[in-house]
Amino acid sequence: MANAKKIVIKINRSGSEQSNMPRNSASSEIVIWNVRRIVLAVIIAIAFIVIPYFYLSNGLEDKVDKKTEQTSSEVMVKESSLIETKDQPISEKNHRIKEVIPELTKEAPIDRRFKTINHYKITRGLLTNAIVNKEPVKELIPPFSLGEKKPIHLYYFTELKDLKGESFFHQWIKDGVLVGKIPINPKGNRWRVSTNRVLTYTDAGHWMVQLIDKNGLIYNEIKFEVITD
Repeated sequence: MANAKKIVIKINRSGSEQSNMPRNSASSEIVIWNVRRIVLAVIIAIAFIVIPYFYLSNGLEDKVDKKTEQTSSEVMVKESSLIETKDQPISEKNHRIKEVIPELTKEAPIDRRFKTINHYKITRGLLTNAIVNKEPVKELIPPFSLGEKKPIHLYYFTELKDLKGESFFHQWIKDGVLVGKIPINPKGNRWRVSTNRVLTYTDAGHWMVQLIDKNGLIYNEIKFEVITD
């Protein structure tokens, strides 16, 4: 601003005022800057502030527009895929269903010691070949293989909890036919009881033992198979 034009105002004083002033005092000057240059400087400062803000705001708007376009395109793709699925021929859908059904209908391996029902008050239910002091010697795992001269003595053991005074039955069923029904009358809160049968070569077939109450509700059930050598 060294070359800037200046407006200089000189003040003329009267003779008496000049005589009263100190000799070494210089004449007073009031310096006023050029108004146009001041206005130009203000405009330049505002431009430095406004221009970066304009570019930043435009960049954010572009990003938002791109995200909006991307989202709308994804929605359109999903809608088109749904329309294609609806327009598929019925025969193709049926073909796919037929491919899935065989996998669901495959026979699972049979657990021959499968217990279909076990009530929470029946703490134990098993098959054994001997009872000692009201306890099973060991648990037998079916199937049971019998020879013509090799019978098996089979016990059905159950342990009941908190069923004192109730009425129950042990049922022995062969090939869907009831062949034995023995009453059980617990006389204590923990009651161990067993019933037994001797199975021979002629007893081969599908067997089931059950613990039921007087109303026929099954509390325990074991299915097993007897086969011949």
